[in-house]
Amino acid sequence: MYKEIETIACVGAGLVGQGWAAIFVLKGFKVILEDLKSEKLDEAFRRVKGHIRFLVEAGLGEDAEGAIGRVRITTELEDALQEADYVQESIYESYEAKRSIYREMDEAAPRECILASSTSGLLMTEIQRAVRRFPERCIVAHPWNPVHLIPLVEICPGEFTSKETIYRTRDLMERIGKIPVVLRKEVPGFIGNRLSAALWREALDLVDKGVASVEDVDKVVWAGPGLRWALMGPFMTYHLGGGAGGIGYLMRHIGPTKAAWLETMAKWIQPPETAVEKAINGVEEMTGGRPVEELERWRDERLVNLIKLLGEKRF
Repeated sequence: MYKEIETIACVGAGLVGQGWAAIFVLKGFKVILEDLKSEKLDEAFRRVKGHIRFLVEAGLGEDAEGAIGRVRITTELEDALQEADYVQESIYESYEAKRSIYREMDEAAPRECILASSTSGLLMTEIQRAVRRFPERCIVAHPWNPVHLIPLVEICPGEFTSKETIYRTRDLMERIGKIPVVLRKEVPGFIGNRLSAALWREALDLVDKGVASVEDVDKVVWAGPGLRWALMGPFMTYHLGGGAGGIGYLMRHIGPTKAAWLETMAKWIQPPETAVEKAINGVEEMTGGRPVEELERWRDERLVNLIKLLGEKRF
């Protein structure tokens, strides 16, 4: 029988680590937030407190000061891990960095402590090969930004990950109100980022070819398909789009007409520099140079309203 998870170490205090720390403590866990530099930790702790107070003010949590009191910061990895029951690693996105930190965490963490990565697309099999002691406790638990609000977590085990690690990680995510999806097979980028990358490439290409402005491409997404995507994914969308015949009718009778569109769509792997420049300039024009924290607040306030509206919807 495994020890119940009570103490969580958040290794890496960037945007992702900050979001994890806020949601974990609001759900009653003790959190040790670790990073290498004390000045980065001080700024991270300020933002964690801001996330916590925002969530409580929005009615998505209780007792902000009590939650803040359960956060401890440290610059020492061994200190962060010595009492941890679960680790959420959110450091720099590279195999070299991940393998190095996993070797260290495997040596420092208690035997039953799960070592989960927030990686947005690296494969756990490649990371856990560097672990000498207990590779079976290593797993991916990829959140979506902003972590303290978006419920999705993609759980992706590696070749050596145990079933117990999968079950315990999924259970923890459900306990903190996340919606976990367990991948049946490893693939770079998992599910969400692969879908997102396909849309992103076409959005950049439309701007680069002069079809539309940055602002209008964004507008098409949030005012059109984005509204449906808040309720259902592509399969349910197309099922309803097929009328009485459902998805079978749509794919067999309407779907083939999209082949002509696909032939004209972007196929590049690296975006042209012209697309990069137009994206940067277009976003600057769209936002009017407003600071990122102001835009984050605007986004988060609207996400809260949407989350409350949708609730625990199930068809």
